[in-house]
Amino acid sequence: MNYNLKPMKYFVDVVQTHGFSSAAKRNYVSETAVSSAIRHLEDDLGVQLINRTPTSLSLTASGQFFYLRAVQVLEAYGEIWRHPEQQPAGLLRIHFLQGLEADAAAFAEHLGPSRQLSFDEEPFTDAFTRLLAHDYDILIGFELAFSGNTKLQAFPLRKVGFDVLCNTQALATQPDAPTLSHAGKLYLQHWKSTGIADIQAVMVNKYAHNGWGYASIAQVNSFQAAALAVNFKGGVALVPDDFRVPAHCNNLTRLSPKHLEQAFNVVAAISRDRQELFEGMILKAISSSYR
Repeated sequence: MNYNLKPMKYFVDVVQTHGFSSAAKRNYVSETAVSSAIRHLEDDLGVQLINRTPTSLSLTASGQFFYLRAVQVLEAYGEIWRHPEQQPAGLLRIHFLQGLEADAAAFAEHLGPSRQLSFDEEPFTDAFTRLLAHDYDILIGFELAFSGNTKLQAFPLRKVGFDVLCNTQALATQPDAPTLSHAGKLYLQHWKSTGIADIQAVMVNKYAHNGWGYASIAQVNSFQAAALAVNFKGGVALVPDDFRVPAHCNNLTRLSPKHLEQAFNVVAAISRDRQELFEGMILKAISSSYR
């Protein structure tokens, strides 16, 4: 892919000055250089941008569309050079906790095509501090993490359940999965207490019903790591109900206990001091994507 902006600028100048000669003068190059650059641009794009006759020039339909986008690109490029440390106007920074990629995508899909977006996965230990510091704009996470925090505003997106992964070979030696769970480790994604809510304690409390339990708790850095540990070492793991089991994990049995179905709310959270800035946009996206 050609990232040279000079042919794009030549094309914009041809349109704005109504000719190759005037565009060449604007750029202090020959008319042949401008014409050749635009020909190569058309070849790279695979479309004709300009209708050329001996007496006139006009834009094709593709040329009209490309011109509008090219002007935006060149303006943005100029803005970067003028203000290299300034956040682009209109850029919305969406971060999400591990395992909630699909929720971030579903939410972003309904923010509108003109919205500039950036995405990143946010480590749980830093998520709230950075959100309150405006290091990013919106956090997609679990509602239980925001309990009692008056500095954050959370907007419910959907309910999500959790499944239990068991080691298939070990399960075959026990009467049932709850019995198996008491004999080994419970693998949890590492959710450090935020000072707002102890996520691990809440997760374990919701899990330990109807005969389910554990001999000890092991913290790992991701749901994928939890699944791998159970597959090769035994024990059980808690994972979201839409979690994709890693490839080559062929020794896992997946169960969906009733008490963990739709047990948790996924939310979009913002710093409350930016509520006026983002609330209307978030509510509009939610109404169209989750109704």
